[in-house]
Amino acid sequence: KNALQIDPQYIEVYTKLGETQLKLGNPQEAFRAYSMVAKLDPNNSDAQLKLATFYLLGKKIKEAREKVDAVLSKEPKNIEALFLLASLLEMEKKFNEASMVLEKIIELDGKQTRAYLELSRVLVHDGKITEAEKILKQAIDIDPTAIPPQLALFRFYIGQKAYARAEEEIKKSIDINPENTDLYVELGNFYFRQNKRDKAEAAYLKAIDADPENIKPYMVIAGFYDITGRKDPALSMYKKALDIQPEDIRIMDSIAKFYVKNKNFDDAEEYITKILKERPQYFPTRMLKGELLVYQHKFDEAILLFDRLIKEEPTLARSYYFKGLAHLGKGENRIAKTALGKAVELNPKYIKAKLLLAEIYMRENDYSMAQKESEEILGTSPENYHAKLILGNAYLYQRKTKEAKETFESLIKLKPEKPVGYYRLGILYRLIKEYDPVSYTH
Repeated sequence: KNALQIDPQYIEVYTKLGETQLKLGNPQEAFRAYSMVAKLDPNNSDAQLKLATFYLLGKKIKEAREKVDAVLSKEPKNIEALFLLASLLEMEKKFNEASMVLEKIIELDGKQTRAYLELSRVLVHDGKITEAEKILKQAIDIDPTAIPPQLALFRFYIGQKAYARAEEEIKKSIDINPENTDLYVELGNFYFRQNKRDKAEAAYLKAIDADPENIKPYMVIAGFYDITGRKDPALSMYKKALDIQPEDIRIMDSIAKFYVKNKNFDDAEEYITKILKERPQYFPTRMLKGELLVYQHKFDEAILLFDRLIKEEPTLARSYYFKGLAHLGKGENRIAKTALGKAVELNPKYIKAKLLLAEIYMRENDYSMAQKESEEILGTSPENYHAKLILGNAYLYQRKTKEAKETFESLIKLKPEKPVGYYRLGILYRLIKEYDPVSYTH
């Protein structure tokens, strides 16, 4: 910072500042630094491509394309610019053009395995499956010990539902690289998706044995234990990772999330406070703090925090969801619906937000809107119990008895051990008897 005060046009300082902010997880500050480099030196290709990458991640295709084209107009063989161009074309679903750019990279440097991997992905998107597999095998031939091409082929087979070939491929990779933890983690994830939990756990533990100082497998198996309901082993693994890297904020944030999820709010607050003392602007933990405030019913503080977070990152649906929860906690239904509606607009598959909207509509006796929201959820998640319950109640209060009966019966079929389906069906029969005795007796 002193160097910036002495000479604000000292490009190297801004470049290093950008690099540092990226490492610290502050993309906005990094963007500002690289913007200054580009302003002071418009011919600085590295800075222009860094900005293009930021625009690409933000899905600002036009701005990213302008930066990439500017670099390629002066350096038509700039490999990084060509990679970015291919990514932009792929985002626009111009798969043939993206393939041509990646083929050009391979012509310029046939050892660029990254180009083969990206070309294979584009070919898959373009429906050219056989060609994609061939390209991946060519990438492996360049360096049979290189892990990324092996993993890409493994994932390719999973995508094609060729699970036996996928398992064979990952085990072959492990035989070549027995000390690589990522391969064991991939194998564990594969088994988990196949619902082979014992094999998944064994693979994760082998990952730890392969490199006991690598925190990744500890974090993965902690998540595995958490998902499968084994809370004590989960916390133990998180803390073992923290023992290896005591100052790692990402691990502390994961532990704080674990505590929030399990409603250990005091423990969560301890970790959140520690993280924000070291990194006051660390966005993930500030988000978590807002969520904790909602769970603690500190709604005013939560709203203020989420308003700031939304100003900083206006495209994150989760912020609007918790802002909606906070307003709902204060009884401010109108503002809550606006926030939840924005969450759904940003992420149309955000089921929790749509469920909450449907519940609000039910409370407000707007049964047609509750029906609409729950039907949309069931369109993408047909066995969502909560959505079925809301839909059945919406039908019930609109006196759509046939639809209500069918919905409650499907609710019972879905989870026969839960009493609520039988209870709602009983209420339906009682109401039918009250306002339609002929239908009831027949």
